[in-house]
Amino acid sequence: MSRRVCGYTLDDGPVLVTGAGGFVGRRLMELFCLGEGDIAVDSTISFSAPDGVRKLAWELPGPPPASLGEVRYAVHLAGLSSVAHSRAGKEKVMSVNTEGTRSVVRWIAERTPDALFLLASSAEVYRPSTGELTEKSPLGPRSPYGESKLRAEELLTDSGLQHVIARSFPHFGPGQSGHFVLPSFCRRVIRAAGGGDGAISTGNLTSIRDYLYIDDVVMAYACLLASGQTGGVYNVCSGIGQSIGDLLSLIMKISGTGLRAETDPRLLREEDQFCQIGNPEKLKTLGWSAKISLEEGLKMLYQWWEERL
Repeated sequence: MSRRVCGYTLDDGPVLVTGAGGFVGRRLMELFCLGEGDIAVDSTISFSAPDGVRKLAWELPGPPPASLGEVRYAVHLAGLSSVAHSRAGKEKVMSVNTEGTRSVVRWIAERTPDALFLLASSAEVYRPSTGELTEKSPLGPRSPYGESKLRAEELLTDSGLQHVIARSFPHFGPGQSGHFVLPSFCRRVIRAAGGGDGAISTGNLTSIRDYLYIDDVVMAYACLLASGQTGGVYNVCSGIGQSIGDLLSLIMKISGTGLRAETDPRLLREEDQFCQIGNPEKLKTLGWSAKISLEEGLKMLYQWWEERL
């Protein structure tokens, strides 16, 4: 028996999603068409899930709920996701992201060892570089967040479980928390335009990032579950770098306003990586490709915030 997920064929059997109440988790449950027999966990059960999905509370790195049953696939999304916030709370991010992963790995190993485990890691595990990052590029995180993800990768690799690691580059879309860069830009542009302001304050606009729309990220996870090499590491990215300033300009273009950006020294972060562009060729060999352009995705993000402000 098998099931179709985002156009890919997976074995039949329950899918477990951790961090199901988060930005990626909510969209993954929807696009994966999760339902009867599947399991969604988060620190509380105060999140929406498709009909039939069993919701359970699991506050990592604590022990799992007693009623958690065997699964065929585990998609581990749970964790703290802000690089900036991690610098103010290294102990917490290491506890939730690294030790939390250890808790899930331990449960899988003990209770459902034949499951395929997908870890949503991050491009933040790489050493800063001005060149294109491949899966073989040197590792060397510069933030507690990146360090927590690298440690999570290492303990999963050492676990002996069937697994695949997705090193996801920055992604965006409707429903993402407003403190992340692109949602923050949308909110500030909308409010400035509505208030008659001529400018918005910004931090560093020269950093270059490689962004993917959320749906393309979820599709990549489905592809990796279906076709990824066991023990393999894959960049999930577009391969195209854009400066933060260019992204802001595109959002202002979408808004139709004549706003300008003004740099505020108080918003600058000394530890920003200047350039972070990935190479997605390894993932593409499995049949994945990005479907949603940056501008199309930003239009959907901008409209989502416009409807809520």
